[in-house]
Amino acid sequence: MLDRLKDFLRAKPFFSTCLAVFGLSLLGIGWIARQTAAYEMELARVTNQGTETLGLVAMRNMLENELKLVNDAIRRTDENLVIEDNLAENLWYFYSIEGRTQTRLTELRQLDPPALATGETYLRVPYELSASGDFVGLGEFLRQLEIGPRLIHIKEFSLRRETGGDELLSLDLSVQLLGRP
Repeated sequence: MLDRLKDFLRAKPFFSTCLAVFGLSLLGIGWIARQTAAYEMELARVTNQGTETLGLVAMRNMLENELKLVNDAIRRTDENLVIEDNLAENLWYFYSIEGRTQTRLTELRQLDPPALATGETYLRVPYELSASGDFVGLGEFLRQLEIGPRLIHIKEFSLRRETGGDELLSLDLSVQLLGRP
């Protein structure tokens, strides 16, 4: 049977050529299909990567603004840290609030700060203070401490009525101000 096929192909050269071209075309089509699938996978990968990159580029301005806000907050924090050895300026901070709030500081002491613990960046400078005044004045004194530029942590407080019936109150505070190490 193989001999008959050979004889037929020799007798019909045009048909033989077309059959060879057809066979080679099938092989070429298979190769091109595999290459196309590989290129489509690569195109999908690059498209996804480009989409992610485009998202990052679009977020660039937002990220730059966020970084600017963070750097500004760090700068303001560093500018408003107390220096433990600068006692006069540290105490003046509390006296300046006293003048704006119609209160009177009856006691103000800066205590020795504890040593920095492992991993802490800032020193915590402790103060104990007592102030007297009416309810509105002491409330404003606390508000000024809270919104002021110094970073303050109120550890303990007590509020009591002073003896004498003048509607005066006395406020005792134990606070910590963030300071330079």
